[in-house]
Amino acid sequence: MIRAFGLFCKLNLINLTAYEAFLQAMSAVSIHDYACPFCSCAHPDWQKHASYERFLISFEHGLTVTYTIMVIRYKCTSCGHTHAILPEHLIPYSSYSLPFILTVLRDYYTRPVSVESVCSKYDISVSTLYAWHSLFLTHKKIWLGLLEDYLSGTVHFLGSLYPFPSHPFLSGFFSAMRHSFLQAGHHSFRAARSYPP
Repeated sequence: MIRAFGLFCKLNLINLTAYEAFLQAMSAVSIHDYACPFCSCAHPDWQKHASYERFLISFEHGLTVTYTIMVIRYKCTSCGHTHAILPEHLIPYSSYSLPFILTVLRDYYTRPVSVESVCSKYDISVSTLYAWHSLFLTHKKIWLGLLEDYLSGTVHFLGSLYPFPSHPFLSGFFSAMRHSFLQAGHHSFRAARSYPP
């Protein structure tokens, strides 16, 4: 998987739907600027291999909206492995966009409403909210370190990420951890190597 960082933060998010932001981010990607994540070949002759559909869930104008998007896979001619390109606002292996999850967590931490109200507003289950909450706190500790995490309030840290985290934060987290911020599971870079082309 190739993560395209630094594209989404340049877009004017106020006037774009999540689908339009995805299309603009993908149109700004130049595949030839990326090294192969598997073999580290700096400039492979990338070949378009295939594409697949996935969902992109967003919260727009007070409603949860689901889009179907097309993700393109490219094949590295050096090693033969294929890689999907995902802009930074898409979380690998999740249909929910990063801004959607951060919006939900912001409401959870800053609004004096019940968990059920938050879940109803965003059309998610209570278990999904608690899973995101737990993952967010884990990634916060990883990023800040235990001492700084203890001293930094959760609302303050969430506020530094909302409405969208900076490019250095997202790319730094990915570089250090080998998985994306708020990506659930243990889909590490090494684990991704075992997938067939």
